[in-house]
Amino acid sequence: MANPSDAKEVVTETDRAGSAETLQVEAYDDFESLRGIQQKWDQFVESADGGIFLTYDWCRIWWDYYGRDRDLKVFLFHNNDELVGIIPLFFEEIRLGPILVRVGKIVGSDFTPSQFSLPLAKDHLMLVVQAFSRSVCKYKWDILLIGPLAGLYESSKEVAFLCAEAFGEGYSVKSKTVAEQTYFPLAGSWEEQVYALSKNQRNKFRKNDRVIRRETKQLASRLARSEDFSEIFQSFVEMHQSRWLMTGRRGHFGDWPCSYEFHRDAAASQLKCGRLRLLEVKLGDSPLGYKYGYRFGNKHYAFLDARSVSESRGHLDVGRVLFAEQIRNILKENGVEYLDSMRGRYEHKLQLGGVLFQIRSIYVCPKKLPLLIRVSVFRALAWLLNLCYYRIWYCRLAPRLPFKHRPLWKIWIRSSELPYA
Repeated sequence: MANPSDAKEVVTETDRAGSAETLQVEAYDDFESLRGIQQKWDQFVESADGGIFLTYDWCRIWWDYYGRDRDLKVFLFHNNDELVGIIPLFFEEIRLGPILVRVGKIVGSDFTPSQFSLPLAKDHLMLVVQAFSRSVCKYKWDILLIGPLAGLYESSKEVAFLCAEAFGEGYSVKSKTVAEQTYFPLAGSWEEQVYALSKNQRNKFRKNDRVIRRETKQLASRLARSEDFSEIFQSFVEMHQSRWLMTGRRGHFGDWPCSYEFHRDAAASQLKCGRLRLLEVKLGDSPLGYKYGYRFGNKHYAFLDARSVSESRGHLDVGRVLFAEQIRNILKENGVEYLDSMRGRYEHKLQLGGVLFQIRSIYVCPKKLPLLIRVSVFRALAWLLNLCYYRIWYCRLAPRLPFKHRPLWKIWIRSSELPYA
């Protein structure tokens, strides 16, 4: 294990009013040096409503798979001995055509679909943002991307305002909506959850119940445990991929580089912490489908699902059966207030009680004319790449062609959030 003193920088900050309150900033360039505070890290993230994506193991494993040719800088903020903020960043160079920019991003902000609630203590928010702005400006970067920030992150607008103040007139600070996110507020019971829906939606769930009652097979569900995790995870991946391959697409584990290996290791790690929620639903002895997610704090994070493609299901709406079993299992737990259904606007989710929230990102760029011109050209090229490669080619044309198309380009993944800057 590396010596922590070799991997950190320490700075003492005071607020602009000259308060006696001081803040210690430590900047680490590896995760091994922080392994000893993993429990403290995760406890703080949960207390600050920071979300699963900024827990220690999630960041560490993501970095193992996607940190190549990138420079890590994990900022920890302490008020005396109290941990009051964690911002794990990395820096990298991205070239589009003749234009090269150096970008700073939050660990986990690409290659895996995620959005963040920054683990910053609310009563120290101003001081932490001030300290962060001074510390991060010691490093070379052209664009600093703080986000994407989750729809339910209550401090999103306040952090944007404080960043504008802290970075000052020498920097352009913009906060923009980049996507939408669906949350399901959870009721006290399944009956209450369904009652809040329209009459048409309630009838569809009742129809499913009638179809299942006519079956000679029993519906049952179980969550993956340490002894059967490998088996259930592999079955989930195979079912997920089979369904998408039938439509001419590659599925999540074919689209995103190293996604199978990353999620296998992340799920195994979070299972040890009691956070994995990989649900298998069976009708008799046959798997009907899977729901892959996590529990952290007051939220359940729904990543992916898999559905049986068998033609013998009759009038059974498999998607609704899986959703109902997922909600029923979540409601057995205490303290879960929301099901986070991740990015995207989907009408069927809204019909099932989902509520849309905006995902925002904060973009910071030094106000230097040559740099602003270069960044503007880079943004235009990133926008063009997103339009031509992803929206037109990857989403529309490639699935219709008979040959097997490749995973998403890494250059698109690395630059896809930057056209908004």
